[in-house]
Amino acid sequence: SIWTQIDEWKEKPWLSISPRKVRNGLDTLLNQCKAMPARLRSYSSYDYVTKVLRNYIKVNSTIVALKSEALKERHWKSMMKQLNVVWVMTDLTLGQVWAVDLLKNEMIVNDIITTAQGEMALEEFLKQVREKWNSYELELIDYQKRCRLIKGWDDLFDGVREHINSVSAMKLSPFYKVFEEDALAWEDKLNRINSLFDVWIDVQRRWVYLDGIFS
Repeated sequence: SIWTQIDEWKEKPWLSISPRKVRNGLDTLLNQCKAMPARLRSYSSYDYVTKVLRNYIKVNSTIVALKSEALKERHWKSMMKQLNVVWVMTDLTLGQVWAVDLLKNEMIVNDIITTAQGEMALEEFLKQVREKWNSYELELIDYQKRCRLIKGWDDLFDGVREHINSVSAMKLSPFYKVFEEDALAWEDKLNRINSLFDVWIDVQRRWVYLDGIFS
């Protein structure tokens, strides 16, 4: 029956569901309802089942958003607290998520999703900064077969200063607090890199100049 199939969907583990397959399954069930004989469609139970299915279809976009990788453990904990539920993620089912009335609690859920997505953007940026400077290799050239000097200073300084400005601009984000410690640490590291290379380029220029005089 239709109800049996709805119950089967409710029992699906949350971690393994595909929102697209859920939507297709709900559409199929709704179409099965619509194909019923007219005498069956006159019953109040028919109206109730189709209303349930339409509500599940309406909230499927929220199901899609909740499956986003942006949602971390802290976001789920915040959501559970606000919805007054206790979920164990490994045991969570689609039915339990449907049961919190996603239409009624749409604002709570959407606020948490928006926060998670905003935090993910900052997290990805800090990851890019970390990966660039942890693996950065200076471009070196041979100098008169006696030593090696740094070249490509413009690109180096542009990269450092761009990241200093971007990390500093993170402070304006409403999602900054979570990453404040990491961001401040990188702001300090980048400023020290910038200061170091300010001195380094000056020393290198002077050395090349003096070497030309005394060699």
